[in-house]
Amino acid sequence: MGLPAPYYRDSAVTIYNADCREILPLLPPVDCVVTDPPYGFRKAEWDGSFDMAWADLVPTVKNVALMPGVWNLHRCPPIIGKAKLRWVLSAHMVNGMTRGGVGFGNWIPCVLYATDDSNLYRNAGDIKRFVVGREAKPDHPSPKPIGPVLWFISRVTGNPVDPFMGSGTTLRAAKDLGRKAIGIEIEERYCEIAAKRCAQEVMDFGGGE
Repeated sequence: MGLPAPYYRDSAVTIYNADCREILPLLPPVDCVVTDPPYGFRKAEWDGSFDMAWADLVPTVKNVALMPGVWNLHRCPPIIGKAKLRWVLSAHMVNGMTRGGVGFGNWIPCVLYATDDSNLYRNAGDIKRFVVGREAKPDHPSPKPIGPVLWFISRVTGNPVDPFMGSGTTLRAAKDLGRKAIGIEIEERYCEIAAKRCAQEVMDFGGGE
């Protein structure tokens, strides 16, 4: 069985409207996975649990940048494929106002996995501040700001695959960095949003400090 026809494709981006569990085993070895999976907050119909079973389906992967939310950091596995947990980056949203369990959650952690750690320490800073609100938010219950995602992707090597593409922020960021990317999303309405974002030539990245 081969890969289905993509929902959208351009010179840099390929989008599949499908369950990632059906697509991941069909992909060739992957440079890196960059993804923001469901947190299990029940914020939407697809957000029933923080389930990492999909990671077992990823073909050989060198690097993973996983955004699990602060509340799921302790649930992150120590290894994905042959890539081991190496480091954690954190984006500080200076004016973020997402309500957490004990206060306002202004942090986006990104757990880095790699088969080696040679590419994780190119920059001295592991925490970076961002000002959000300057970019138009896509029609999605929990979109990530593009600024932090650009930074996370810049800290790993390779062309990313996002099994939980959502509104396409990972793909848009990868394209803006001159990389190719594959996104997988089960909801067609989000595929449409992502395709429109990726078809644009210029994006406002948002503020970094």
